[in-house]
Amino acid sequence: MMPFSGQVMTFPSTCGACATQCECRMFVTNIPYFQEVIVMASSCDACGYRNSEVKPGGRIPLKGKKIKVHVKNIKDLNRDVIKSDTASIKIPEIDLELVSGTLGGLVTTVEGLISKISESLERVHGFTFGDSLDDTRRRKWKEFRTRLDKLKSLDEPWTLIIDDALANSFVSPVADDIKDDNQLTLEEYERSWEQNEELGLNDMDTSSADAAYGSADVESSNDG
Repeated sequence: MMPFSGQVMTFPSTCGACATQCECRMFVTNIPYFQEVIVMASSCDACGYRNSEVKPGGRIPLKGKKIKVHVKNIKDLNRDVIKSDTASIKIPEIDLELVSGTLGGLVTTVEGLISKISESLERVHGFTFGDSLDDTRRRKWKEFRTRLDKLKSLDEPWTLIIDDALANSFVSPVADDIKDDNQLTLEEYERSWEQNEELGLNDMDTSSADAAYGSADVESSNDG
């Protein structure tokens, strides 16, 4: 267990929207069926902007993880989602694929994730094309955005796939026991050499850090 687990620490920060000084709160917590994480949250009194971010705690996982959610009802839309900046997103039903790094790290819900994707793509298309966007491409973008936004209306079931090579992403189960959640599947996989290279892991020696975390776990067990 990491030091300061459960304690809320506050330190000065800067608003990401208006650059006004604000406070950021940080604490370490353990999420059931997931892992220990560092949660950082800030809110700006000047403009009302709020931001939350989750960083993984503990050692680097040995395997990647693919999370698949079959979204069928309002409970699925309300599932909590932690998407790390190393996670990619796919929604096969609308041919959507976002590579790792897109959107950065997010703490939201399934419904909130769709809204974030829509807002992000809207900004990209608006900035890139502006008034010069020809009618055909403009129409295709509007049609795609409509299909994306309709996912939240649950007219038809759809599939959310979050693939994280560092296994630092999470979708909450709707059942008390994750094994009873038939619409949520988790698949661990061996990272490829190319993935480890992209993540900077091939030349990284993590033995000292792993030993430190292992020692902390032993001390925590002895204290208990």
